[in-house]
Amino acid sequence: MFNEKAIFISLPQINNPMRKLLLLFVLLIATLCYSQCNNCAKNFGGWIEDNMVGMKKTNDGFLYVYQADQSYTYAKMLKYDFNCNLIWEKYDVIQALTVDNAGNIYTLGTSGYYMNYVNKLKKYSANGTLIWEKQFSGEIGRLAKNIFVHQNDVIVTGVFSYTLDFFSQVSLTNNSGLTQPYRRGFLAKFDTNGNFYNAIQLGQDMEFFKDSEMDNAGNIYISKVHANFAYSKIEKFDHNLQLILSKEISNNTGVYWAYCPTNLHYNKINDKMYVYGTFAISTKVDNTLFSTGSTSNGVQQSIITEFDINNLNLLRYLKFYNNSFLQIPHESNNNTRTLNNAYFAETNDYLYTFGTFSKTMTLGNTTITSSNTNNTYYGEDLVFFKINLINFEAEYLFKSDAPQNTPYQNLNAANEIFINNDNVYLSSNFRNIPIILNGTTINNNSGNGAEDVLLYKYSTTNSSNTLSSNSPVCTSSTLQLNASGGTTYSWTGPNGFISNQQNPIIPNANANNAGTYTCQVSGGTCSGTFTINVVVGDHIAPVPNIPALADITGDCHTTVTTIPAATDNCAGPITATTTDPLSYSIPGNYIIHWTYNDGNGNTTTQNQNVIVSSPPLPTTANAQQTFCTTNNPKISDIQITGQNIKWYDAAGNILSVTAGLINGQTYYASQTINGCESNKSAIQVTVNNTPKPTGNVDQDFCASANPTVEKIIVTGTSLKFYDAAGNVIPVTTPLVSGQTYFVTQTINNCESEKLAITVTLSTNNVPAKDITQVQCNTTTANSMVVNLHSYEASIINNPGNYIFTYTDTSGNPISNPSAYILNVGTTLIHVRVSTPDGCFKVVRLNLTLNPKPIVLLPDMLDFCEGKSVVLDPGPGFKSYEWSTGATTQTITVSTPGTYTVKVTNVFGCESTSSTQVSYSVLAHIVSVNITNNTASVILSQNGNYEFSLDNLTWQDSNIFTNLNMGEYTVYVRTKSGCIIGQKNFSIFNIPNAISPNGDGINDAWRIAGLENYPGTEVSLYDRRGAVIYKEIIRNKPFQWDGRYESHPISTGNYWYTIKVSDGRIYNGWLLIKNR
Repeated sequence: MFNEKAIFISLPQINNPMRKLLLLFVLLIATLCYSQCNNCAKNFGGWIEDNMVGMKKTNDGFLYVYQADQSYTYAKMLKYDFNCNLIWEKYDVIQALTVDNAGNIYTLGTSGYYMNYVNKLKKYSANGTLIWEKQFSGEIGRLAKNIFVHQNDVIVTGVFSYTLDFFSQVSLTNNSGLTQPYRRGFLAKFDTNGNFYNAIQLGQDMEFFKDSEMDNAGNIYISKVHANFAYSKIEKFDHNLQLILSKEISNNTGVYWAYCPTNLHYNKINDKMYVYGTFAISTKVDNTLFSTGSTSNGVQQSIITEFDINNLNLLRYLKFYNNSFLQIPHESNNNTRTLNNAYFAETNDYLYTFGTFSKTMTLGNTTITSSNTNNTYYGEDLVFFKINLINFEAEYLFKSDAPQNTPYQNLNAANEIFINNDNVYLSSNFRNIPIILNGTTINNNSGNGAEDVLLYKYSTTNSSNTLSSNSPVCTSSTLQLNASGGTTYSWTGPNGFISNQQNPIIPNANANNAGTYTCQVSGGTCSGTFTINVVVGDHIAPVPNIPALADITGDCHTTVTTIPAATDNCAGPITATTTDPLSYSIPGNYIIHWTYNDGNGNTTTQNQNVIVSSPPLPTTANAQQTFCTTNNPKISDIQITGQNIKWYDAAGNILSVTAGLINGQTYYASQTINGCESNKSAIQVTVNNTPKPTGNVDQDFCASANPTVEKIIVTGTSLKFYDAAGNVIPVTTPLVSGQTYFVTQTINNCESEKLAITVTLSTNNVPAKDITQVQCNTTTANSMVVNLHSYEASIINNPGNYIFTYTDTSGNPISNPSAYILNVGTTLIHVRVSTPDGCFKVVRLNLTLNPKPIVLLPDMLDFCEGKSVVLDPGPGFKSYEWSTGATTQTITVSTPGTYTVKVTNVFGCESTSSTQVSYSVLAHIVSVNITNNTASVILSQNGNYEFSLDNLTWQDSNIFTNLNMGEYTVYVRTKSGCIIGQKNFSIFNIPNAISPNGDGINDAWRIAGLENYPGTEVSLYDRRGAVIYKEIIRNKPFQWDGRYESHPISTGNYWYTIKVSDGRIYNGWLLIKNR
């Protein structure tokens, strides 16, 4: 392995020109050697374990990140150019990274301790300068995290245990509801300036988040699996974190495990999603079944699947049965060194894949065996292959090897890869001491079997140390092996092949010469051991001479005589074979499936269409034809035009033309021209079976009306009458008593069978009778409206067949019999009952209307509590039935309630009445309003009350008028005599003069009754408006001695204002004379 740092020279004693020339020569040699053999083979790490974080391609090189010296937190990030020259390196908290189109680097890392974790999202420039850093709290799993950049969006995905807090804007709390919860996935959105937008939680119940990916449109995909492998899903979100599609891609119904999708890879070229997943024993993906062939769940097998991103439907799959003992990637993993995973990178035609395997596995036509043949416990080799995106088949490239075999040496785990031009860059964890990749040896620096990490560049053009061959070759052909890049060569290969030639030849090669050839190249600038896979035998399918076969067309005599051919690379010309017929007589479209078999297990198929045309269909003017049952129609009656007509039923059975037609049946007709029968025309048949018209078969008519045939009552359409001889008779034919007449109806041009009707002519054939009816009035009025038509059914049966005319005893017509006013008493009505043909009979309708009793109970009645009241519906009734059970005319009640009485008069007519009896509602006197000489008593509520000023004389009105000045008392009671209260009031007599001179005559100003109105205000003013006296009435008679401040006031006129507490106001002059 070339080390760019190993070439150095000391030139202290060489003159300057010679020193420059020698230095130029050394650099030229180094450059030539580097350009021929630069596979970038490097290992990283020291004595204790190291662990891959990831590798990302940039605009001018790539980033290689690994956790050094058993650290699960801090990592080395190294920037290389594409020739693996180190540009810069950093040491930081990194567990995930990505690069945008401008070369800027985004990293995410978690540090801290239990419940005090800090997550650091950072952005660096392409030269490693920190641009910004954002920190949010909560523990994020170290492996289950990704970063994606699309336009101005930065999407972070991962899992968390308990809570995540994004800058106090969004807080996520694990929704599993457990003390030790299942880890939950999350999506968080930032912009490229570090501004936070939103975050959502992913998953429910026992779901585990597995991986995430982003497509060209910025949509995010996440994969998850149930903790017990009951199902797995892929979900699609838009760049605003809104769910677009959720698809269950697998479940464990009928199988052992659901498919566990541990790695998602979006192919940016073909817009497909590729999934690496594992299972044990058996699984199914989108209902496609897979089985490991083993009953042990300790060994997992893997499947690489291809999905349509629009609907997440499975398109193709590759069984990658790698017998892995490595762990299925889990949310709680802290490292990548023991995980069963595979990584992808694409070109237009291939999907390059880097993974691991143990024991043996088959990729395409190559079976490979692990270098750990004696230790199958956790022994994994790396394997690198490519998937042909045309046929989705694997093509093996190389696997890792180890010269030694110790219990801890063969545990290797693949990691991320990328493609630049014709080179594929690979990264992995490895334990082999050393490991050999494609003939290149990479040492392990660990001394105790711990992991190192490596870098290797694979050239897809094999530009250095090229091994080539003319494979594939046909059996019995010459196999040419070629090598370059050295001076001596040592070949080994299948079937004991050994050669020291540079380009050995194997003549007459056969299947035993197929397989992997190894060449030890030495003596050159890039010595090493290299392998090449050789295919011997015919493994290429024949190629049809005509890429697309032309359609074969013909009639019922078509025979295929031209057989297509193909050319095989080994077998030469090949004639196609088929199991399909080559002669066709029935019209239709057929496919001949041609097969080209070269005899060596390779086949090619090709399809060719055969189109056999049919003669034209027989024609008909009407595909729906109608017939009459009475005509006994047959198939021959169907109207159709064609040659050699054949008739069929729906089952394809041939029918006779004499077969009778069935209503609703569809019949099929073909015609035969030149021996070729056409397809069938369908004709639907309707056979109408017109029913007989309806009517009474025995009908009676009035002889005096001279009835004719048209008077026969019959229901039908387009009626036609016949005599007994079958002759059609006109409807004007006179009826003959005892004669039988026949009638048909015609519907849809089909005449029915005949209905026989026998007629009789009678002189008195109206069976009406007199009716007498007695009834009670429904109201207490003296009359009732009745409908005389309601009695017709009692007068005669089937009254609808007769005409009724009503007259009174004077012969006057009753104009509105449906609303006849029947008076109390007996009324006689004459009823004429007529037939339509003029026969009639007059009968008597004798109607008696008895009165309904009038009950005198009031609707409502009240009485004083503690007293009673007598209920009396009135005298003169035959019987009384009270709701109390009493049968007397009156009852006395002392309890409130509803009382009902039913009375019956001498005619047997009944009437029912109810009264609501309640205690009298006792109001109270609110006030007595005085207006001039009128007093109005105001109560707290309305009721049936009486009013009095002397407790002797009572009135219903609450208003007393024309009252004299003075003091009064008003009394209020209910109609039943319950006193509810009394109240004093006054109509004031206000003196207008006093002479307070001490002579005992009119010495004081007295206003009687003011004491009844406490709060009344009396004020006295002089001519200037000054108050000389003011008093508020306090329940004692009012008087004033004419003094102001204990001194008599001057003689004169004074203005007074009296504001009565009930709202009245009195104003006036008071003359005071002190002389």
